[in-house]
Amino acid sequence: MALVLKKEEKLQNTIDMLDNSYTKDEFVEKFKELYPKDWSKIVKNYQKHERKTKEGKTHPMPEPKQYVLNMLNVWLKKR
Repeated sequence: MALVLKKEEKLQNTIDMLDNSYTKDEFVEKFKELYPKDWSKIVKNYQKHERKTKEGKTHPMPEPKQYVLNMLNVWLKKR
């Protein structure tokens, strides 16, 4: 199951709310502001992975900020 439903729509809406010269940090902050439930789901899922992972090991899910940026980058490449 996807963490963020209607991802393309939400990414486009977030970009539309920013200036053309937005930074990555501004994008993440705006996404968090516009979609707090989605942000919360991403954070909770990341924390769940962190709890399950043994000390000294890593898991495949990036940190929440990077997760959002990865969504953005994949979407921008598709366009």
